[in-house]
Parts: sequence; structure tokens; C-alpha cells
Amino acid sequence: MALTPPKFKVDPTAAMKRLQQSANAAATDRFALASKVMQTQPTGLTAVDTQQKEEVEPISSGSKFDLAQCVPGAIVSVPLHMIDLNDLGPRQIYQSAEIDKIAATITESQDDAAHGYVKDGRVKLIDGGTRVRAAKVSGVDHLDVKFEAEPENPLALYLRARSYNDQRSQPTPIDHAISLRKLIESGAVPNNRVIAEKIPDPSGRPMSESQVSMYMRVSRMPERVLQRMSESPSTTAFTILYAVSEIFEKILDKSQAEDTALSIIDDIRQKDLSKQQVIMLVRSKLEGAKHRERSTQQTLLIGNYEGVVKVFAKRGQIELSMKNLPPEQLPELQKALVAKLEDFFKEQLAKPASTSLPE
Repeated sequence: MALTPPKFKVDPTAAMKRLQQSANAAATDRFALASKVMQTQPTGLTAVDTQQKEEVEPISSGSKFDLAQCVPGAIVSVPLHMIDLNDLGPRQIYQSAEIDKIAATITESQDDAAHGYVKDGRVKLIDGGTRVRAAKVSGVDHLDVKFEAEPENPLALYLRARSYNDQRSQPTPIDHAISLRKLIESGAVPNNRVIAEKIPDPSGRPMSESQVSMYMRVSRMPERVLQRMSESPSTTAFTILYAVSEIFEKILDKSQAEDTALSIIDDIRQKDLSKQQVIMLVRSKLEGAKHRERSTQQTLLIGNYEGVVKVFAKRGQIELSMKNLPPEQLPELQKALVAKLEDFFKEQLAKPASTSLPE
């Protein structure tokens, strides 16, 4: 028996209505998606945001500090008392003007985190020495630090710190000289040859062993002299530093050499001397030092105060120097010294003059 197929009743009007509704919904979804894409994807007419970068929120200093948070990649607000500075960094002398500039804004934000790592339960900085000093000046008790793996050795530590510093500025010749000396003294590098092989000069160019030796000579000048020279652009050029360093190679009396160098530095600043003029000035000072009478010295130790009396017999000259005296007592001390000197010379004048004739 043949089966009769079922009959379906079709409503053309209803079908067309459903088809139209489906098409409208799909179109709406497509336009919504396109609008969202246009908001997030740049086009040829979209202004480029050059400031966009991946941001890592630092762990707030308001929460209790925990070394376990200090993993590579994390930015953590570290209490200053937990931080150790990097003695082998490319920055060795810090100017107060630079510290004050950062201190003026560090209380509001620390947009540029320092870099560091964890060792022996402490946070060791790679860079950020200026920021630590600025934080202390401004009363901020923490520093934002981005953590990394510990450098393999002291030389790697220096080179990594140098790479971060070079992004901001070149090290000065004075900083560079002191850094090289510290790398040798710490055993990070064995000799000048390895320095020449591994470390570029402040401008990034390779150094020869003779250049390294010249930097080493500069680094041996007293800290007081290097600090004074770092304070003015006219005395920070390497050629000027090297010329002045000759004073300490030729004058064996350390005190005399330091006084001579400081005098030359003052002349360079006041007279704006050229490189050749500085070289000639150093030579003239050294020529004078050859014929200069050496003093006999007597060290003074009175309570907690130290000083020295220098006597130049042939010149009839005497010099008294004392350091770390209380400023408020200096006027009274000056009066006492003058009174003693006046009494001494009055007694000498009162004595009868000698009538004996010279032989």
C-alpha cells in the first residue's frame, strides 16, 4: 500500500518576516563588532600614541615588605634600610644639584624604577644611586626597584649598571677613572689588559692599555681634588684631569701636592684656561717645587683636635693648621692666638739688641 507523504502548509508572509529579522540582527552585530575594532585597532588616520608601554604596577609600600615579592620582573617598593648601593657602578661622584632635582619630584611619583636583585637577604642595587640619595633628602622612606637575576660576577654587575646609565648619560672621565680603579682593587678584573678588552671608554669606544693606565693615574689623585674638579665643566675634561695628575707624580709631599693641585684648579676656573695653558701652568708649578724649601712639621694633638705646625726656616715662615674646630669658638680662639703672638713679640722687642758682630 503506497504511503501518502505529509503535507506542509507554508506561510510565505511569515517566512519573509523571519528572514528579514535575522538579516537585520546579523547586520547590527557586524556593525557593532566593526565599531569595537575601530576603537582598538589603529588605522591610517589614527594618531599614534608613542607613550604606550607595558606598565607593571609596583607593589605598594603601604603593604608589609616581603623579600618573597622581589622576583625577577616584579617592581617592588623597597624600604631604604633594606637597600645596598652598588660600589662598582659607573657613577662615583654625585652632585647635589642632580640629587635636588630628583628630590623635588620623587615625593609625588617614581616613574623610573631602579634595578636590583636579592642577595643575602638584602636588596642590592644595580643602578639608582642618585634616586636613593634623593629619597633620603626628601624624606621618602622607600624606592621602587625592578628586580632582575643576580649578575654572574662583579664585572657583569658593572657592565649591566653601565648599560642602564648610558641610556641616561655618559659617565664623566672622573667617574670612569674611579670605577676602573675600584674594579682592579676589588679583584673584578685582574689587570689593565682585561679592562681594555672588556670595558669601553665613556663614549663607548674601545680603550688601549695605555689609555687605561692614564685613567688609573687620574684615579690616584686625592678624593678632595677629584671632588673639586668634578664641580665645574672646565676641570672635568680628561686632558685637564691628566695634566693636573702630574702634580702627584712629581711632588712627593702629599700635602704640598694637594695644595698645589687645588691652586691650579682655582686658576683654571677663574681664568678659563685652555688645555695648553693648563699644561704650562702645571710645568711652572713643578719647576717652582724643585727649588722650594721643604718644611719641618710638628703634629698637634690637643684633646679631640688635630693640627700641624709647618716651619720654613729659610723663608722665616710659620704656618698653623687645625681642622674640625667648633665654628662658634673660632672668634675666641683667634683673639687668644693674636694675644699670644703680641705678647711674644713685645718680649722680643724689650730684650736688648745683641752688640756682637758677625764673624
